[in-house]
Amino acid sequence: MAARVIVRWVENDQLRVGSIADLADAKAGAGAVWVDVSEPDEDSLKALAAHYPLHPLALEDTVHFPQRPKLDTYAENLFMVWVSPQLGDGQALVLSEIDVFLGTDYLITSHRNHIKAIDEVADDACGVVARGAAWTLHSILDRSVDRMFPVVDMVGEELDRIENELLAKVKDEQLQQLYQVKRVMLSLHKVVGPERDVLRAMARHDELVSQEAYLYFQDVGDHVARISDAIDTYRDVASSVMDIYLSAISNRLNVVMKQLTVVATIFMPLTLISGVYGMNLTKTMWPAPEWAWSFPAVIASFVVITIGMLFVFKRRGWW
Repeated sequence: MAARVIVRWVENDQLRVGSIADLADAKAGAGAVWVDVSEPDEDSLKALAAHYPLHPLALEDTVHFPQRPKLDTYAENLFMVWVSPQLGDGQALVLSEIDVFLGTDYLITSHRNHIKAIDEVADDACGVVARGAAWTLHSILDRSVDRMFPVVDMVGEELDRIENELLAKVKDEQLQQLYQVKRVMLSLHKVVGPERDVLRAMARHDELVSQEAYLYFQDVGDHVARISDAIDTYRDVASSVMDIYLSAISNRLNVVMKQLTVVATIFMPLTLISGVYGMNLTKTMWPAPEWAWSFPAVIASFVVITIGMLFVFKRRGWW
């Protein structure tokens, strides 16, 4: 799929939208320029590098997906890798990467997946871009973090559902569902932790991010911290649910073993009687095999012994 480059800038209080061919006109203005690149390739990035000082190492990271969240500092701009977890089809977790170049008067965002946060900022681009490049980046990150909360809520609801089902009845598929939830939490944990460090590191770059703007980035960091705390809490809940599952499986196994033990214990005297009664020595047996009522008498003794043992086991709580 070919790269798609959209250039947005504000001119005379009006939002202008163009392609990379309009980038020279956009730079001629007094305000910030936002360049959004979908499905980036080397040619599109080289074209942008002709207008802005983009470091080759950062361009290499932009082409090669995926990257971990990070913030790299270069002479004239910052390079940020931001990962946005969001729910896809069937409540599946989708990790969408956004590569960002932040300069004094320009913002370049690059991504392969469809990012809803970028679409939302693009719908209000006139007011956002007019405030500056850092404010535009803040709007994207703020909306991206807000979309993490439904993912965290989904994890909590799924854990509650599995726990309620476990308390009602243990099923084999519940273990697989629990492992799926734990994999989602692990993916979130790998993303949220580094992103907290990225937001904290932006405080050192007051030449690109003003003190006022950083206060808003700090608010985004607070939201990330809330998500991180929720993930840690749900990880503990998941461990508790796993303990419940293992305990339920152990209890079910104990019940089965108890029932089998009862059955085996009942058959012990029956096997003894049938074994003795089936020997070739018949002179001293009672009742004698040749008597007509001997077989019904032996079967009746089996029934009496079985009923008696079941009664005793029930009285003692063994069954």
